[in-house]
Amino acid sequence: MKTNEVMELIESKYPKSGRWVFGDSPAMHDELAQLVTKGIKTATTCPFYAYHSYESEDGKITVGNYYIVFDSKEHPVCVARVTAMHLMQFSEMTEELAWKEGEGDRSLLHWQLEHQRFFEKIGDFSPEMEIVVIEFKVAEVL
Repeated sequence: MKTNEVMELIESKYPKSGRWVFGDSPAMHDELAQLVTKGIKTATTCPFYAYHSYESEDGKITVGNYYIVFDSKEHPVCVARVTAMHLMQFSEMTEELAWKEGEGDRSLLHWQLEHQRFFEKIGDFSPEMEIVVIEFKVAEVL
């Protein structure tokens, strides 16, 4: 089945679903998409100021929304559903939520280092900056 036919089927099953690509490079897109598919990565974080750029067709991210996760080649790999959201300062990130991000050794220190690097790359960084941590679970592997 061709990718556009697969997308039509997915979008008919999950109308108004959003689109997620994780990471800041093609290699990370693939690695993180696989972590999501395997149920290892069950959370993601974005700066609050960028939160609205992650919207779906029916508006901002909310608990219950579905998102199609894509790899670096624009292939859909799974569908995830938002289960919880947390607004906090960067400095308030917890060990538990860092673990759910599923990256590296899954420690809070790894999360802090990688997310500081990423936030500095895309804009401003401050330990007091507000972030949104979005928890999700895989609804369907494609």
